[in-house]
Order: sequence, then structure tokens, then C-alpha cells
Amino acid sequence: MTIFPTEYSTLSAKALLQLIVKNYSFNEKAEICYLKRGFNDSYLIKTKNEKFILRVYKYNWRSSESIETELKLLRYLNENDISVSFPIADKQENFIQLINAPEGIRYAVLFSFAEGEVIRKLSVDQSYLLGVETGKIHALTQNKSFGPTAQDYDIKSQFSNALTTLKPILVDYPNEFNYLIQLKDSFIHLFSTLEKNEISFGICHGDLQSENFHITETDQFTFFDFDFLGNGYLAYDIGVFMWYDHKNKSPKIMDSFLKGYQTQQKISITEIKLIPYFSTLRAIFQMTMYCTISNGEVLPLWPANQVADFIKKIDKWVVQNCKIL
Repeated sequence: MTIFPTEYSTLSAKALLQLIVKNYSFNEKAEICYLKRGFNDSYLIKTKNEKFILRVYKYNWRSSESIETELKLLRYLNENDISVSFPIADKQENFIQLINAPEGIRYAVLFSFAEGEVIRKLSVDQSYLLGVETGKIHALTQNKSFGPTAQDYDIKSQFSNALTTLKPILVDYPNEFNYLIQLKDSFIHLFSTLEKNEISFGICHGDLQSENFHITETDQFTFFDFDFLGNGYLAYDIGVFMWYDHKNKSPKIMDSFLKGYQTQQKISITEIKLIPYFSTLRAIFQMTMYCTISNGEVLPLWPANQVADFIKKIDKWVVQNCKIL
């Protein structure tokens, strides 16, 4: 009987542990636990004295080249005293494991464990420290490229991807789709008027929100999940931080973050004004990704009416926060 086509298999945790024990210097007493399923699958691996995270990338989600860029960046940050979850090489000095899954070749990487825990609502002091650590990363990555990335956070690319993905979904919602077209034109015009020295470029984490860094009891930050890293405007990361849970995020939190950030990395008045615009771009990116992950033409993770409602929320955000448009 022909094997039925598979889009996203769940790999055997036991078999994955056997693979890791074989390829790394682990003993047979290592344990594995399946943590979560998302754009990738995450597993916790424990030995007698250490913990690690095994990430198995979803099939056809990331190219091997973009994963290599991510790992190169993480090694660079780790070597420069930035606390990140960094990749671990196997006995053959390979960082990426190739797995012949039912749907095709999937990539797996073993990472160091990020101590601490997720804190969804930061204090003012913690927000300041997050700004400091983010500023350190941007200071190290400004004007640098580490190779091809899965996405670029420039205005034209983001809107082009969004419109291509959302057009078949919003067939019955022409007003919302036309709004995105008008928003694209406004953003492109605005950013075309900026001078290059007004805004910094480099590598963005791409998903700077509470689920992607751990904090210890002594307020030590460790960053992880650079799955959305990309080349672009560095202030995009600040816009991402501003967007998440913005209804419950007080101005004091953002002010504290920016104060901490500026102890490590300069930010122009223009960039500060543009932060809500990058929040808008993040909202569009978020919407696009959720519609792409399960084939936006047939079965978007967000149905059409939910996408249309989200566009209305974006419109409300733009009216309230993007004063230049």
C-alpha cells in the first residue's frame, strides 16, 4: 500500500533521543520530553548534570542556508558575551542533523538550555534591563550580515508577501484587502522620504516578546528562538516588543525599555517616531504567517472573517498611533 502523503509528522521522541545519544557525547541515561508543537517542534533533553533543547524544524519551513545563518549569528553573540541559547556541535562538529521524515528531510539542532522562566508582564526595572540587552545585540549586529535569512524586514517585501498570501483569503472582504493596498502605498511613500542616516540596519531577532526569552530570579536574560530573524531596520524589534500585549503595556514599560536600549545603542528621533509603524508591520507579518503555515489558499489557520477582523484592529492601531499617515 502506498504511504499516504504527510505534511507535518510528529517524530518519535524515543528515536530522537537515540539519534542524539549516538551523535553527541551523551550517555544512555539521558531523558527526553516533548515540549510543544508550533512552527517547529521543541523537546527538552536532560542528562545527569545538564539540560538542552532540541528543535526540529517543520518540513519546508526554513532552508538549511537560513538555519546556518541563525546558528552563525547565535555563535557570534555567544562569543561576544550575549546570553543566548546557542547551538551545540555533535561529535563530528556538525550543528544540523538531517532527519528523513515521512514528509521529507527535516532539520534538527541541539541548543543550550535557557535558564529562568517566561515572565509575561515585565516590571519597569525588567523592561529597562531587556532594553539594555536588546541594545547590546543591535550594537553587535548593526550593518552586519550573517548570510541569507528566511525573511527581510523591509517594507516592500513584507507588504508583497502579505498581499500575495491574503488575496485569495479575502475574496469576500474587498474593503479590507484594499485597505492593505492603501496602507502599503502610504508606508512605502513614507519610508522613501527617509535619509539613510536616520535609521539603522542590521539583524533583527524578529520576535522580541516574552515567550522568547527567559529571566532568572536575579533578572538575568537569555534570548532564544531566533526563528524569525531577518535583515532589516533594527527598530523593527522595538516595534515587535511594543505590539505584543499592547493593550496591557503601560507607557512606563516602553519608556523604560527605550532608556535601557539607549545605554547601548543610539536611536534617532525619527526611529522613535517610527516604532508604532514597525508595530504595524509586525501585526501584518503575524497575520501573514498564521495564514501561510497551513496553506493560505485552502485552509488558513485564521479563517477569512478572523483575518478581516484583525485588519480592522490594525486600522485602529494606525489611526491611534501612526500620526504621520
